[in-house]
Amino acid sequence: MKFDLSIDDEGARVTVHPEKRGWLAGFKKSSPTNLTALPKEELPAALAIVQLRQLDPSGRLHAISEGELAIRHPLIAALDARSAAALGLPPNLQGINFRARLKSTVGSSDFGIEWWWEQGGRTVHRPLKGAFLGAPPDLMRLPRQIFEAIDIAAEIAKPGSISDHWLLLGKFRRLFDSERDTDDKASLEGFLKDISVVTCSAVGIGFDGEDSTRFYPLPYASENSTTDADPSDSAALSGRELEEFRAAVLRRGSQPAFRVANGRFLIIEPSTAPIVQTIVEHANKAEDERRDFIENAGRIIAEAVELQMMRDGRLTALMSPEARAEKLEEETSRVWVETPEWVSRVVGVGKWQKLEIEGIQGSGTQWLPESLDSELADLLASIPNEELERVVSELQAARTAGSTSIALEIGTIPVSDVVIEALARRLADFLRAEDPEEPSVSLEAYLPVTHDNFWEMDFGAKFRERDKTLAEESPAAIVTALQPHQVKSLGWQISAWKEGIPGILNADEQGLGKTLQTLSLLAWLKAHMKSGALPHRPFLVVAPTSLLLNWEAEIERHLELGFLGAPIRLYGDHLNAFKREDASGQDIRTGASQIDIDRLAAAEGGSPIVITTYQTLANYAISLMDVRWGAAVFDEIQNLKNPVTMRSKAAKSITADLKIGLTGTPLENATKDIWAIMDQLFPGALGVLAQFRRIFDRPTEDGMAALHSALFKGQQGRPALALRRLKTDAAPGLPSKVRIFHPREMPEAQALRYEEARHKGGIMLAVLQHIRRLSLHPGLLEGETIDEFSTSSARISAAMDILRHIKAKNERALVFIENRDVQAWFAEVIRMEFGLERVMIINGDNTVDSRKDITDRFQRHLVEDKGFDVLVLGPRAAGTGLTLTAANHVIHLSRWWNPAVEEQCNDRTHRIGQTKPVTVHIPLAIHPALGAGSFDCLLQRLMRKKRALAERVLWPAEATDNETKMLYDAVVSAEKVAEDRFAGLDGVFEGREDIDAQLVSPNCIRVRLHQGGASVVVSTDDKQPVLNPDANGDAVFITLKNVNDRAVQDIVPHSRLSSTALWPDYILPQ
Repeated sequence: MKFDLSIDDEGARVTVHPEKRGWLAGFKKSSPTNLTALPKEELPAALAIVQLRQLDPSGRLHAISEGELAIRHPLIAALDARSAAALGLPPNLQGINFRARLKSTVGSSDFGIEWWWEQGGRTVHRPLKGAFLGAPPDLMRLPRQIFEAIDIAAEIAKPGSISDHWLLLGKFRRLFDSERDTDDKASLEGFLKDISVVTCSAVGIGFDGEDSTRFYPLPYASENSTTDADPSDSAALSGRELEEFRAAVLRRGSQPAFRVANGRFLIIEPSTAPIVQTIVEHANKAEDERRDFIENAGRIIAEAVELQMMRDGRLTALMSPEARAEKLEEETSRVWVETPEWVSRVVGVGKWQKLEIEGIQGSGTQWLPESLDSELADLLASIPNEELERVVSELQAARTAGSTSIALEIGTIPVSDVVIEALARRLADFLRAEDPEEPSVSLEAYLPVTHDNFWEMDFGAKFRERDKTLAEESPAAIVTALQPHQVKSLGWQISAWKEGIPGILNADEQGLGKTLQTLSLLAWLKAHMKSGALPHRPFLVVAPTSLLLNWEAEIERHLELGFLGAPIRLYGDHLNAFKREDASGQDIRTGASQIDIDRLAAAEGGSPIVITTYQTLANYAISLMDVRWGAAVFDEIQNLKNPVTMRSKAAKSITADLKIGLTGTPLENATKDIWAIMDQLFPGALGVLAQFRRIFDRPTEDGMAALHSALFKGQQGRPALALRRLKTDAAPGLPSKVRIFHPREMPEAQALRYEEARHKGGIMLAVLQHIRRLSLHPGLLEGETIDEFSTSSARISAAMDILRHIKAKNERALVFIENRDVQAWFAEVIRMEFGLERVMIINGDNTVDSRKDITDRFQRHLVEDKGFDVLVLGPRAAGTGLTLTAANHVIHLSRWWNPAVEEQCNDRTHRIGQTKPVTVHIPLAIHPALGAGSFDCLLQRLMRKKRALAERVLWPAEATDNETKMLYDAVVSAEKVAEDRFAGLDGVFEGREDIDAQLVSPNCIRVRLHQGGASVVVSTDDKQPVLNPDANGDAVFITLKNVNDRAVQDIVPHSRLSSTALWPDYILPQ
């Protein structure tokens, strides 16, 4: 497909060039090309349009219609060379250099930036229109930095304030901080070259060293502040420069820019200017007024941020309360830094100290965020541990200076908050491992004082006296018929309540209806409250933001209308309805209760159900601790697995007759997770943390079996503290779930690059990350056709065949992919291949509202079956809180290291409400010479071992440092597959009661799990058997030698292996 290009002042119009047609074609009506649904032959153009959408998700800078694409100049300049070429745009600037210098001084009438072009050392003139330079046939496209520089120069030439000029000058200068970004095509001269600018994008409070009531605005260059890092690491100024700024700002108030040294300027972003001015105004008041501001600065600043967002339209009345609260919290954390100096002066209920307890922060595989693209992740992982501190310092200094990248021996590292935070987390893990005895203290906020049980038994909850004579019948208000396992759960909860147990944990596997089980108990308590047998007390539900609306929907669905009363939404704007008349912010900032607890607890006859978030719980813990709750429910309680966080401290302050924790993954990462969870529900039940860790930190089968027994078996005649059932046991009526492997031998290019990476050596994490990416694809987006693209990767090839089979059965699939860049291009590839209107993606970029919209749209297939469909998801963002039973296939195109996370993903569709057998597809990339020594097989072996242990006893799912080292050693030392010692297809089934095997021919066998589900056909014959492609039939055909007459029309995916080395571990269903 070719394009025609027309350029105007707004941008470019790219239209599909008409194909040459014969004279008969004139009698046929032609239809314009639909650029939003290109055929698979046009992969490069389709992926270029994907990049347009990624760069401009709002659609402000581009529009797509049939046969035509309109792109504005800023977006044209931002496209990479490959995407631009695919859309028929001219090549990047080459052979001509951009030069610029400052004209006059800031604030003068003739202030400006003059610029020109040079070629071979001489000034040249070329026509310029937006992002295009020159004229056909020598038309060129400007890179983003030069295009933006020219645009800024034009803005500066317009009449404007000094503030405008300074902001534009700062933006201009920062464009050229990294010569790499412009490939030496641009240079600056004179003062413009010599100045250095740093932008204040966040503000905190700094204090006078001698007078604790004297303060000033403390500027930060960071866009984010995290509780895990010292905020001073991203301070914009220090030393003499900070003193210069402090004197100037207290004298002059907020200004557009401040000169802090010769040639160095601090520019104040408009979003932070009101905060700077607010701090200055209070800093110049009398001492008692200054003290009052110190105590209430958090509230005053938060209100200023909210007012600013309302003024500029970022908060509107059309937003849902959830989205509004999310936006406000995000912006406040961006522009307001709660410095340790400020927090330490706040007078409140008690100082919260975040204790760094050895090992609390998790393992070495958790520092890498999902949002990093694969190549950058490889680069960061290759930095030696010993150099991390230096690299982090260089990145922070570069961010302060406004640079966009730093150069290391291993390559160029971009300067961004995500990169700095990831490396800082990895550095913290390394330092803790090197010197675990040195704790650090970070004062952050004020919360109720509670007992911790970290080193001594400060507090042990007692068994309560309760009325054991209450009837145990399920209340009539439960309108949904409880399934047998849910009836047992209700009985267990009622028994625990009667026996006076302070708190219980429902750790049923995902999909067994824990929400309904919990609502049944709340309905039982409410019924006895209404009868007068129990005093009226409110119920509290604490849940992640993504599950708030789900709780309301479940109440409406399962309980008699109005039985629990209208749920009280205690989050976002809904909070205002219950604020005290004299309220002035949040409890955590003011140190005093801001919620009218009496009015809250008196609603619905004294027993309302209150739904809130973990963050709101932390923000208003001082208020909520004064309520005597009838029951407090903590949904996805693994959010409290780190006992040193603010939300954990706040949760411990809640007083309830019964605390209920809900989670499908009670031991997501490490053994200490379960201690933290149980100490929330039943303080002291598992003893002191220090002693617990001495026994269980290094898990053994005997030790973990003993822990399992202590939790999940009744003690001294009382019911168990926790409940854990798998779907295979608890819900036998639920359709089967089977895990099917699709081993594919790597194409030659993929195997070659795999070998190169394996023998290249380097840091362990870097090698593993690089090999992991190569096992997915040897090189993403390298201009292949869609067929070349698929066939150059064993996993991609398998996934496409799996989807073809699913489409033939008119069923639906969820595809889980870790990295967001891969999510985007794969979604477009399968849209084109299968002619889908659109393939939606759920990842960390989605808001609560958009997640719900996408989920609802996909689930509509249950009401109106539209046939084949695919949803692409990130394993972390979509692993919990979603019901997607419209799909009955799951494909793990890239696998998370943690099998518990993978199971959570599977349970999005394998849960109550599913009516079809669920098939989980695992594509495996097999190196032809290494066989089971390939990375995918070694990772599968580790995950299978951990999954099997977790099913029998509690077992941490996250890979330990030792396991990661073992995986690395196995990958780099793998040897060529030995000569086949194949004992035959049927020898492995002896004693395997879980498997049904059917002999198709002497050398061919069909295998399925005894529980049912899809089957696997395995053959060592050179002829293909008759396959069953129907629903719940054969999911894969695996040949252990070449098949001569593979039927072209067969739709069942085919894995052709050159040896029997993978038999049976990576072939049989699980």
